[in-house]
Amino acid sequence: MSITIVKPGISTTVQDFGRWGNQSMGQSIGGVMDEVSASIANIICKNDLHAPVIEMTLHGTELLVNEDAFIAFSGFGAEAMADETILPFYKLLFIPAGTVIRMKPKNKGCRSYLAMAGGMQFGEMGSTLQSGDRVKSEHRQYAFKGIERTKQIGISQWKIHFNEQDLLEHSIDAIRGPEWDWLDASAQDEIFTKPFIVSTQSNRMGYRLNEKVRGLKEKKELISTAVTRGVVQLTHEGNPVILMADAQTTGGYPRILRIAPAHIAKLAQCKPGDSIRFNQITEDLSILQSKAQRSLLNKIKSSIDLI
Repeated sequence: MSITIVKPGISTTVQDFGRWGNQSMGQSIGGVMDEVSASIANIICKNDLHAPVIEMTLHGTELLVNEDAFIAFSGFGAEAMADETILPFYKLLFIPAGTVIRMKPKNKGCRSYLAMAGGMQFGEMGSTLQSGDRVKSEHRQYAFKGIERTKQIGISQWKIHFNEQDLLEHSIDAIRGPEWDWLDASAQDEIFTKPFIVSTQSNRMGYRLNEKVRGLKEKKELISTAVTRGVVQLTHEGNPVILMADAQTTGGYPRILRIAPAHIAKLAQCKPGDSIRFNQITEDLSILQSKAQRSLLNKIKSSIDLI
């Protein structure tokens, strides 16, 4: 089975769930921006939870399905169309060979994911897809209950239900960072009370926020130190920058916050112009949130395994 990229849209890549263990060598983790949505798409297709997927930013992507395939869409920021048929997200879809799928604009969110039964294979993970690129899957005769192989598009009767607001609300939980005390009291209060707008100067490496934070007790830099996904740095100009999936591994700006890992998926669904607010939580609560998120994915997987 394979899919050909007709048009790559704004930004379309094949992503796994990151390469861990090499940050000390300067290698970014990478991987999908929204691990929750990407995992759910894989679960629907009965793939390994962390199998590679196609990550699409907003809309404009066009795909040609070359052979009959079972696929699933998840995430936000676009809707999928095949001719005049809307292809629903969070359902299993049978797509006959020769179908062209177009990703159309949608108001909510920023990133959507496409999983294909059997997983995906495409050169180096994280590579930006271009017109003509072909993404392949393992060749197997998949069969799923309740959805038949025909010459028509098939849509499962069942759907994964979860609270979309869990990924679409813009209240972002964060823990104080190592250099939090470099800020004076007024700046500390401001960070947790004012809204911040995601800048157009934002990408997979980091989200720059438009509003400035004034109040460093001393204008100084760190000797280059470890940073990772979710760390919030404060630039010389006073702009917070939230490090994301492709972030560098070291930096010298003060690390004023760290995003709760369970809320990084929310950030992945924020686009330039969206307003976010930081909510202060403890490390213990952050750990509980991550456990709850893993538990939710395991429950969804257990439900699909029964189908």
